[in-house]
Amino acid sequence: MKIAFLISAHTDAPQLYRLVKALPDDSDFFIHIDSKADIKPFTDVLGKDDRAHFIEHRVNVIWGSLNEVEYQMELIREALKAGKHYDRLITLSGMDYPVWSKAQIVEFFNDNAGKEFLSGIDLTTQDSAARLYREYRFYAQKQWKNGSIGSKFRVTLRKIVGLIGIRKPLVFVAGSKRYNLYKGAAWWAISQELAEFVLKEWDEDAEMKEYFKTSFCPAETFTQTVAFNSALWRDKCIEFKGDWPGLNALTPLTYIYYHPVIKIMTEEDYDDIMNSKKMFARKFITGKSDKLVEKLRS
Repeated sequence: MKIAFLISAHTDAPQLYRLVKALPDDSDFFIHIDSKADIKPFTDVLGKDDRAHFIEHRVNVIWGSLNEVEYQMELIREALKAGKHYDRLITLSGMDYPVWSKAQIVEFFNDNAGKEFLSGIDLTTQDSAARLYREYRFYAQKQWKNGSIGSKFRVTLRKIVGLIGIRKPLVFVAGSKRYNLYKGAAWWAISQELAEFVLKEWDEDAEMKEYFKTSFCPAETFTQTVAFNSALWRDKCIEFKGDWPGLNALTPLTYIYYHPVIKIMTEEDYDDIMNSKKMFARKFITGKSDKLVEKLRS
């Protein structure tokens, strides 16, 4: 079992270090550091680890914009360029931490070799849960701070477009193919073959990227939309049908306390994390999550 972990980070180099050291030893780590952040603290703590590869293509990450997909795709690209065959490519943030042991992680993926841990639900079957995806998100890639003139203009434009009845379609055509929009999570574990398939769509289908350029949070919809609209991959992924399953269900391997905001994990969350039976949890911060990390290690 050969695993490539695709990790995005922007802060807390010590936390990234302990994440990498807690993952299976025979793995490779492809790491994207937000271009706004100083990369030196991260290379300092992991520079002597031959398994850690800091990618050169660094993106100025704006949450909810297409450039989140850009760094996902660049991480995939770097893993594929390594010249190895990976059984799994797994996305993590630098603030994640494994709940399971190294041996349990490897055993799980060996036992589930034919399954893609990519969840999704067809948003054309949803009502209120699809509301944000019916909005046009113009200028999403502009780094305008909340409350700034630019940010206010962006929000006002979105509201005006909505008030006059213009809705972003949940069904669209790109590259002469019809797609239904699927929603999942940014955290997944897929085969190298599916990763290659998704990267090819990113590289070759300009119309696809144009659609997602004005979408809400495409890091949670792009890969899902490509996979679930493919007869080759749909049945190997985890598709939800019927009522909205909730964000936790759509995040197949990672425990996240989503509401009202993503919670920082501490020792008091130990039981909930263990009861989730998920492989990873987030988010962990040095100095606040240390006792929890010690408990998970024991």
